[in-house]
Amino acid sequence: MDDPVRRHMRRLRLVVMAFLAALAAYAGLIIALPDPKAPALPQAATLFWGLAFLAAANLATLLPTYRAMMVAPRRVFAAGRQAERLLAAHLSAHIVALARAQAVAVLGLLLFFLAERREWFWAFWAVAACATALLWPSRGKVVALVAPPGEAASAPSV
Repeated sequence: MDDPVRRHMRRLRLVVMAFLAALAAYAGLIIALPDPKAPALPQAATLFWGLAFLAAANLATLLPTYRAMMVAPRRVFAAGRQAERLLAAHLSAHIVALARAQAVAVLGLLLFFLAERREWFWAFWAVAACATALLWPSRGKVVALVAPPGEAASAPSV
């Protein structure tokens, strides 16, 4: 069982690094762009609060969605003990969670292009970067995921 866990951890880490690279690309784009010359939208503050609410709602539902995506695969795993299927479902759930965290940075990018306020972009970007970092996979959680039900309580949950 160690080999599927190791392969899964490698895949998860590559996916998270790809999402972190995308965040770095957004930051590089904002740094490379010249300072805006045109005046910002008069309704920029309303736009900021609307997108901030959308980002907060996205982040508030991120973990419940992640957990809901894992309910059926865990039931199937409990019956059939096929770790590869459970790990594939876990990878899919992780990608969805990372994409939703990434969406916050995209909202910040949109806000920058519409309102021309760099500090607003950086606020959204920082939240997305923190959410992505919090989703970094830990081996202990993956081992606990594929452990038999009696051993799951004793496995480390780092």
